[in-house]
Amino acid sequence: MKYRLLLVLAASIWGSAFVAQVVGMDTIGPFTFGGVRFLLGSASLLPIIYMNRHKENPKSTKIPLWAAFLMTGLPLFAAATIQQVGLQFTTASKASFLTANYILLVPFFGLFLGHPLRLTHLVGAVTAITGVYLMSIKSDFTISPGDLMMLLCAIFFSLQILALDYLTQRFDPVLLSSGQFFVTGILNLVLAFMYETPTWTGIEGAMGALLYTGILSSGVAYTLQAVGQKYMPPTEASMILSLEMVFGGLSGVLFLGDTFTERQMAGIAAMCIGVFVSQLPSRAILRLREKPIS
Repeated sequence: MKYRLLLVLAASIWGSAFVAQVVGMDTIGPFTFGGVRFLLGSASLLPIIYMNRHKENPKSTKIPLWAAFLMTGLPLFAAATIQQVGLQFTTASKASFLTANYILLVPFFGLFLGHPLRLTHLVGAVTAITGVYLMSIKSDFTISPGDLMMLLCAIFFSLQILALDYLTQRFDPVLLSSGQFFVTGILNLVLAFMYETPTWTGIEGAMGALLYTGILSSGVAYTLQAVGQKYMPPTEASMILSLEMVFGGLSGVLFLGDTFTERQMAGIAAMCIGVFVSQLPSRAILRLREKPIS
């Protein structure tokens, strides 16, 4: 029970971070927010990295550490930046549910790495797509820019998760996380100085949101996830962590006054069902490779 509660706490921190991401842009732009947030997240993991400095990598690899940072950092940069920009055009509640599509996309992209596609993956995806239609597609079959960006960022989150799945077998996962946060933060700051005008006054105004998303959402929640997943089956852990979208939706309603129509509520229900169903074990229905890439 203790480890389940750790994962629930991680999911609640990640879900409520959507509110902090919205509030933080009251005084600074999305690129400045992302830059400072992820550099704080990278720095927050340094004490853990120092304590684990003598731990050996699980598997030997010819991949240099800097390349591993880029392999995870570049898709995270794309996902997190698109999400942060998109939050200017949609609500935190809708964003949390739409971003959760990454859980459904991972099995489909995983086919190219040799992982099997299971029946529940397909059923869950079809159910969730129905939910996306009810939540975001209007009567004239258009979708808002913000909702579309949330769906796009889910694709990059899926790629980042698959990169992590491969590389955490070869590098310390905490070191890898700190490195990907560093890459994401630096690239965001480059965009910030190109397209925004970062000021210390603006950063101070967003400091509460930056500390929450940078330290709690990245450093603390990641550590809770790592500890919880170590002692729990991956399927159950994934289902608990997917509660992030529920906490995100509730946080948006409670703290930002987000509202949903009856049609959108039906979409939320379909998405939740689809995400949970996709995590259930079932028989494999498709495999592109005989063995996963090792």
